[in-house]
Amino acid sequence: MRKWLNFLERKLYRYNIPPIMKYIVMAMGGVFVVDLFTSMTTAYTTRLNLISFLTLNIPLVLRGQIWRLVTWLFVPQQDSLLWMALSLYFYYMIGTTLENRWGARRFLIYYVIGALANIAGAFIAHALTGYGYGTNVYLYYSLFIAFAALYPDMQFMLFFVLPVKAKWLAAIDVLYFLVAIVTGTTSLRLAAIASLVNVALFFGEDLYQMARRTYFQWQRRRQFRG
Repeated sequence: MRKWLNFLERKLYRYNIPPIMKYIVMAMGGVFVVDLFTSMTTAYTTRLNLISFLTLNIPLVLRGQIWRLVTWLFVPQQDSLLWMALSLYFYYMIGTTLENRWGARRFLIYYVIGALANIAGAFIAHALTGYGYGTNVYLYYSLFIAFAALYPDMQFMLFFVLPVKAKWLAAIDVLYFLVAIVTGTTSLRLAAIASLVNVALFFGEDLYQMARRTYFQWQRRRQFRG
């Protein structure tokens, strides 16, 4: 699998691909600000729900609203201005760190694979239930899982007070995925599963080797004790 990813990355060498995470963050922030102002109602205006025109809604995509195949990536995940600012800073930090570690091309491959898998999952949900939607929440969670896999011991200040290593925060992320897969709707389950596709492609081989080493070490300890 790693050879295939390297092949894709080499194919992109002919293109001048800039780092994209800052543009993703700017787009998400722009959507939040525009929605904030357009959602204000007065005696002379009515509320324009901008977000409803951007989400990944497959029935509406099939009716011709194809821009939703892209705009859902920029739908804000927070309603509060403070939490939105913190989220954007967090995504910018982990995204640009991954870009610096991998390079812009490899990061783009990771992001696009996750996005395409989510779109495919939404179409599958539509085929199964008659209604399919997508959310970018788990896609951006997958960015942090990748970050934690590369920088497991980096510390974050949880609630600005409690220092927590990235690997433990990633474990909480994985728990969110499991809850969605077990208890969520069909669309939510497929969105969570789809957002793990890029994680599996990029880190599956390493996780498999680590699991094998752990198993063999356990076997040796068991034989030694026996």
